[in-house]
Amino acid sequence: MKTWSGHIYFDDKFEWSRLEKAFPDIYSLIVENKKNPEDQQFDQVLLQLNLEEMHKNKKPIGYIKDDAKYKLVFPLDRKEMIVYRGVVSDEVREKTEEIEKVLKSKKIRYTVDYDKMILYQIRKAKK
Repeated sequence: MKTWSGHIYFDDKFEWSRLEKAFPDIYSLIVENKKNPEDQQFDQVLLQLNLEEMHKNKKPIGYIKDDAKYKLVFPLDRKEMIVYRGVVSDEVREKTEEIEKVLKSKKIRYTVDYDKMILYQIRKAKK
């Protein structure tokens, strides 16, 4: 089923530090392998910054590079992780399910939903 976004919700008691061990695997699912050394270095630095935030039990930065195929977004007002792609795609659901497997392997509790971004609601209303 084609979707715009996959939403992974954590409960209110969730601590961001619990995500630290799972995050490198999640990050590698989102970030495409780049041949350009500068892009690779940027991606590695961003991974480290995300891990540092989680180590302090703070919300991660995510991955929202303009030219990225997928974006990993952490909304400011809730404990949620969003996998987003700029077009409707089967791949968004697949990526979200892959992230679910990583979370399950690390025994992190969550719930999943799809297409809950405000942008999607606006586009749907225009049709």
